[in-house]
Amino acid sequence: MVHNNGFMARPVNRRSIEKPPIMEGFKPFGIPLRNLESVTLLFEEYEAVRLADYLGLSHQEAAQQMKVSRPTFTRVYEKARRTLSTALVEGKALLIEGGNYQTNDCWNRCQRCSKLFVCSDAKAVCPFCHESTVRCLNPDSSATETNGFCICTRCNTKIAHVRGKPCRESQCPSCGARMVRENCPSTKTKNES
Repeated sequence: MVHNNGFMARPVNRRSIEKPPIMEGFKPFGIPLRNLESVTLLFEEYEAVRLADYLGLSHQEAAQQMKVSRPTFTRVYEKARRTLSTALVEGKALLIEGGNYQTNDCWNRCQRCSKLFVCSDAKAVCPFCHESTVRCLNPDSSATETNGFCICTRCNTKIAHVRGKPCRESQCPSCGARMVRENCPSTKTKNES
């Protein structure tokens, strides 16, 4: 990217993340997801909250663990807190996905049973339900993973998922609603609610 002054913008380094979140998001109790607006908490923002608030690390210690500068950590952390407070105060669904991160392990989530498992490489079969519905969550996952689809919970329109772009940032080409990831547990709320 070139700025108006002719200088190239410095590329953003990937933030190191140790553990994936066990859930893909949260929603207010008793309201179907299709009736809610949502906000997205990026994986690196989740990690910042986990390190600072859950584990109680200082910003300097957390920044070292994420392999970023302390000011960068603080910016990521403050954005995470704004996103969390928006979800709580405004009653929005919170989706945890996307971002600019790297991991040492491969994060796999079964799209059938929603179980998360971490291992050294991408898996094609879920060790819990033994189905071939595993999705690798890593941003640079191998070719064994398909990008899948984003779907509309209102009219069931499917569009190809763009890797690295949360489905919620896409609008349905048919009805204009926000899209969700295909086989995501949140899409089941349409028929259950």
